[in-house]
Amino acid sequence: MRDKMKNVLFVIETLRGGGAERSLSNIVTHFPDGWHIDILVNDDSLVEYPYKGNILSLSSPEKCSKVYFIKNVIKRTLFLRKLKRSNKYDVCVSFLEGPNISNVLSGKKYCRTIISIRNQIMPKCSGIYSKIGDFFLTTLFFPNADAIVAVSEEIAMQLVCQHRISEHKICAIVNGYDYEWIRGKMINCPQKGEIDKKLINSGKRLVVTVGRIVEQKGQWHLIRAFSDVVRREPNAVLLIVGDGLLRGYLERLIRLYRLEGKVILVGRSDNPFWYYANADVFVFPSLWEGYPNALAEALCCGAPCIATDVHSGCREILAPDLEVMGERVSEITEKEYGILVPVCSGIMYRGCEMLEQEEQKMADAIIMLLRDKEKRNYYREKSVERSKKLDINTVVSQWIDIM
Repeated sequence: MRDKMKNVLFVIETLRGGGAERSLSNIVTHFPDGWHIDILVNDDSLVEYPYKGNILSLSSPEKCSKVYFIKNVIKRTLFLRKLKRSNKYDVCVSFLEGPNISNVLSGKKYCRTIISIRNQIMPKCSGIYSKIGDFFLTTLFFPNADAIVAVSEEIAMQLVCQHRISEHKICAIVNGYDYEWIRGKMINCPQKGEIDKKLINSGKRLVVTVGRIVEQKGQWHLIRAFSDVVRREPNAVLLIVGDGLLRGYLERLIRLYRLEGKVILVGRSDNPFWYYANADVFVFPSLWEGYPNALAEALCCGAPCIATDVHSGCREILAPDLEVMGERVSEITEKEYGILVPVCSGIMYRGCEMLEQEEQKMADAIIMLLRDKEKRNYYREKSVERSKKLDINTVVSQWIDIM
């Protein structure tokens, strides 16, 4: 069967910016030769990650509104129907909510439909409208796909146990990484990195986080925790790599806590691997996840890692011995490949309120690693060991099998 499968269509909104987009890029660039690959995006100007195959475009410039989302789902669905009928694809694989809806609505008469769920369903911090939307997705749309690929074991179990979707339709395929390519990028300082070079050579203790500056990633909790870290370790500096809608809020927090020069908003970087590699500690403060690329990439670069024990992904990466749907940690928990800390509340504070217990524990975990060189070195070795088990070629082989 594998030999016969040669014509595949991938559908995603863009090929830039997010973790799902980076994951699709990794998958298609490592597909074996001999496959015909098309990738449908909203707008071909929104392609920054490398890819293999042909880019097809809806010619729908990016906007951020619910009306745009609905119009785009309709437009994509109609376009997909024509593509599936005329291009004789063996399978159509979609990533993320809008493309998944269009993939299902456009039907499976002419090819198999596979949808990929990239994030936790109905996270604790999501609003009522998101929860209603997820309910309709899991009851009306997801069950009508030929197969569902979850990005983590926990999401796969959630779809079966909580949403009653047939387990025969569901499998988990985690994100994969090109370890050698990432290790090669680590040595190249970003072009705008003169200030970063000075930091590296200054003897400062670097705490790094990487991710879009959006609610999901919870960077404001890390800034609040870091206000206590610098009180105890004045030589520490926090680098926040990424950009997004909440940047202004983070800037206000930095001024409020008088952390100018201590917390640096680096912005979006084409080479986050350099920052991972130079981190004394990498911290991942997310409120919910799917399978976090930033955390896995930090492991590939040998960074000692601290992560919130969110649903889902982080414990599967750092603590594979724990039950994926088990009770979350309430204390600093040292595991085989990194340190888990409790998830913060998601409350967006406007003043210098007392730290949450979870924020205090995040600060304590950072201090523990900064002050314990032996422990940092231990977790550097364990990070590299873990990352070698996330090989992209194994992941691509799993994708081909499910196709």
